[in-house]
Amino acid sequence: MSSVLVIILILLVVLVAASVVLGRMTYQVQSARDTEYLELEGHWIRYRVDGGGPPVLLVHGWLSSGEVWTRLADQLSSHFTVYSLDLTGFGDSDKPASGYGVRYGSRLLYAFCAHFGLTRTAVIGHDIGGAMAVKLAADHQDVVGRLVLIATPANQDQIDLPTPLWLATLPVVGPLFYTLGRYVGPLRKLWMRPFVFDPQDLSGEVIEAAGRSTPAAMMKTLEVTRREISRGRLLRQAGIIKIPALAITGENDRIVDPQSATQWAGVLSAEAVLLDRCGHLPMLERPDEFNARVLSFLTGDSSYLSAAPAAPEAAQEDLPVAETPGEPLLPEPPETTDERDTGERPRVHRKRGGSYSSRGREPEGGHEDTPDPEDKRKVEGPVGQSPDNGAGRSSLDRTDSDGEDAGMPELPKDLFDWPDSMNEPRPWDRSPGEQRRVREERGEDADPEDPENPHP
Repeated sequence: MSSVLVIILILLVVLVAASVVLGRMTYQVQSARDTEYLELEGHWIRYRVDGGGPPVLLVHGWLSSGEVWTRLADQLSSHFTVYSLDLTGFGDSDKPASGYGVRYGSRLLYAFCAHFGLTRTAVIGHDIGGAMAVKLAADHQDVVGRLVLIATPANQDQIDLPTPLWLATLPVVGPLFYTLGRYVGPLRKLWMRPFVFDPQDLSGEVIEAAGRSTPAAMMKTLEVTRREISRGRLLRQAGIIKIPALAITGENDRIVDPQSATQWAGVLSAEAVLLDRCGHLPMLERPDEFNARVLSFLTGDSSYLSAAPAAPEAAQEDLPVAETPGEPLLPEPPETTDERDTGERPRVHRKRGGSYSSRGREPEGGHEDTPDPEDKRKVEGPVGQSPDNGAGRSSLDRTDSDGEDAGMPELPKDLFDWPDSMNEPRPWDRSPGEQRRVREERGEDADPEDPENPHP
């Protein structure tokens, strides 16, 4: 019996020692070509450049690589110069023992943009890469011109991992589980299955990318990121960002809470787009709709939205039952009657009748919203001309069917010829005694709030 205990103890010691060794494992690029790799922050980073035009930077998320953007990059390359990279610790870039998280990631992105001389760049970030993009935009406002956040957590509580993948993040046994998954394809597939809504959208590239990291890179990136975004720290810092922004997420995302898109939209005064029957990887699950939404945001051309095909209809038993037709799967933001409310609520786009509205807000009460001041560029024509609605007049012309002005009151011919009533001193300019005397002359009742002359 004692010999069995000794063997078990020896095995435990060996497993713990192996876990410690694996947890410190690193990787360095051996053959780095100038056309594919850059040395940034002391590490070799793999990158790709396609197309021509204004710059767009694509930043992937946790357990992923730049290859996740292949479809989007092909669409954008006809209008923009598309830059993508493998973050430190993922893909084909170096994987050191430390230097992970949102702060280090934003520094890497800044060094990348500085190397290519990029300014006013449109940055598109997924998952943790979106958090790095927010940090970059907050710290270097001259570098980022537009911001797109895809399934980006706003707080650490919004991140939820499936149990098989959660085991790989544990302190002691985590490196063993992750190393096992690197060499066992079915286990990696089990990890990534909750990342998509439909199992058929789980591509081999996604499964392979999940095993191309190291235990240290995988664990520390998640651990440090959770700490850096906890208690709304990054969300508060994002309040200084004053650039056009867009937040996209899947309504069926089981990795990052879909409500995070609404939070980002509220802080950044951005639009929030929720794709139905979509999980954590909208660029792969709904590529046509996703690409159309991004292109429309970057170019300002809403025709991309109408050209995008509708998502395939779901089986009746798989659809959540709504009380009324067109009811959203997620609750609408509650209405508020607070006098401090300025009316600038987040603009949330949900699918209605198989398509998405191209406007900033959804119609309420069956009426179209008024034009958003930020969308002025979408309705204005060439400089010096007024937008035409097809009827020979501006779409912003506030006239009724009789041709009379329906929005502005008629002004007097002489703006300085005020009525006598306007020339009288206003009540708040008089002393209490003068106010009582004026009321007595006019035969008005006493002021109920006047303690010296209350109502009889």
